[in-house]
Amino acid sequence: MKPVQYLRPESLSALERCLQQHPQAQLLAGGQSLLAAMRLGLTQPSHLVDLQDLPELQNIQLEDDHVWIGAMVTHARIAAHADLQRQHPMLAQLAAGIADPQVRNVGTLGGSLANNDPAACWPTGVLATGATLMTNQRELPADAFFTDLFTTALLPSEVLLGVRFPVCASAQYVKYEQPASRFALVGVAVTRATRPNNRAVRVAITGLGHGVRRWPQAEAALQAHWSVQALQGLNLPEDWAQSDVHASASYRAHLSAVLCRRAVAADTGESASLRAQAGPAPPWPHNPAPSARPAALLEGAITGSHHLPHPLRSVWQALLDPAVLQPCIAGCDTLQRLDETHYSAVVKVGLGPVSARFVTQIQLTPVRTPDQGEPTECHLHVAGDAGSLGQGSATVVVHMHSETSDNGNPGTRLVWHATPQVSGRLAQLGNRLLQASARSLSGQFFVRLTQVMGSPNMASASGGFFYACCSRLMRWLRYFFKR
Repeated sequence: MKPVQYLRPESLSALERCLQQHPQAQLLAGGQSLLAAMRLGLTQPSHLVDLQDLPELQNIQLEDDHVWIGAMVTHARIAAHADLQRQHPMLAQLAAGIADPQVRNVGTLGGSLANNDPAACWPTGVLATGATLMTNQRELPADAFFTDLFTTALLPSEVLLGVRFPVCASAQYVKYEQPASRFALVGVAVTRATRPNNRAVRVAITGLGHGVRRWPQAEAALQAHWSVQALQGLNLPEDWAQSDVHASASYRAHLSAVLCRRAVAADTGESASLRAQAGPAPPWPHNPAPSARPAALLEGAITGSHHLPHPLRSVWQALLDPAVLQPCIAGCDTLQRLDETHYSAVVKVGLGPVSARFVTQIQLTPVRTPDQGEPTECHLHVAGDAGSLGQGSATVVVHMHSETSDNGNPGTRLVWHATPQVSGRLAQLGNRLLQASARSLSGQFFVRLTQVMGSPNMASASGGFFYACCSRLMRWLRYFFKR
C-alpha cells in the first residue's frame, strides 16, 4: 500500500491544480469523518489536500441581508462569534450543540455539509434557512445541494467555499440527541423570512434516516398561521422515517412533530400551551423489548415496493439482460452473465469518505415465471468481496404482479424482501444507515431501470427480473461498503 501524500495549498488556484493533477485525492476539512474512515481502511486516497491555509474559506461576514460563513470555519468559532450570537442566534446555538468541544474545535461547516450525514445538524440549518452554497464554480441553492445519503450536488472538481445564510425574522433549531454520538436522533429547524410580503416558512428535519428533508405540510400550516395551534393534530408520515437499533420509525415520526411544535413555541412564547398539547417527548427507547421492535429490524431484513410502468413480461425479461442491468447499477464497471442462473460483477461504491471496489457473484433462482402465472417469484443470492475491507452478502426474495396505473396503462408492481449480512472491517461501521441506504439506492435503481426500459433503443430489448434484484442487492452491498 502506497503512503498517502499530504498537500497544503495556499490559494484556490493552487488547490485546483492539486485536484487536476491528483484525481484520487480527497479534501481534508475537519477530518472528523475522513480520518476515521482511513483508520478503518475504508478509504485510501492518494493525497490529502488540507484546506486550512486558504483565507477565502476562513471568514465570517455579517451584512444587512445575509451572513457569510466560510467553509473552513469551525463549529467552535461559529458558536463563540459574538455578533452571530446576537443577530443570528440559531446558527451559533446549532454549532454549540454539535458533538463535544474536541470535535467542535476541529470540525468545520464545509466538512459537515460536504459529508451530508443523514443525522448531522448543519444540513438542517442550511436547508431550513434556504441558504446558498458557494463553490469555486457556481452557486447552489440548499434545495438542490443535498441529493442523497452522504451525497451532494458537488462535482469532483468542485470545492465548497462557504455558505450565504439569508437573514430570517425567526429561526429555531431543536434536536433530540443520541446520547453516545450526540448526532440528532431527530433534529428540526423552523424559519420564517423577514420581508413583510414574503413570510415564507421553511421546516427541515434531520435524523429520519433518508437524509435531511423539508416538511411541506408543516410549512403550509405555519404559513397560514404562525402558532403552535396551527400544528395541532399534524403528524409526520411514519414511512418518512427509518427504524434502527436506536429508535423505531414511529418514534422518530412522533418526535419530529413534537420538536417542530417546540421550535415554534420557542419563538411565539407558547411554552405552557405546548406542554399541554404535546406533552414531554416519549420515553427514550434505551432497551426496547423485542416485541416493540419492527419485525424487519429484528430479522435484519430490508423490504421495498415499486411500480414500474411496463408490462410484467417485459420487466421479467429485462432483468435477465446484463446490457439492461449494468447502466442501472451505480458504480458498476462490469456485469457478465456466466450462465442462465449465475452472474458476476465488479462494482465501485462510495458513501461520503468511504469507498470500495468489490467483486460480486450473483445466483438467480426463478421460482415462478410469467408463463406459470402470477405473482411471479425469484430468489437471488449475492455475495461480494471487498478484499481487506470485508465481505457482504444478501438473500433476496422478489415478487412481481401486473398492476394498472392511474392512467389505465399496464404496469408491474415489484415487491422485494432481503436479508443482508456484512463482515470484516465493514462490520465495524454498524448498521445505523443500512436500511436507509438500501431504500435510497434501490429507489435510484428503479428510476434508472424505468429510464433504460423507456429509451428508444431499448424498446424491443428484454427487461430484467434480475435487473431489479441484482440492483437492489448491489445497493445493499454498496450500503455495507459505504457506511
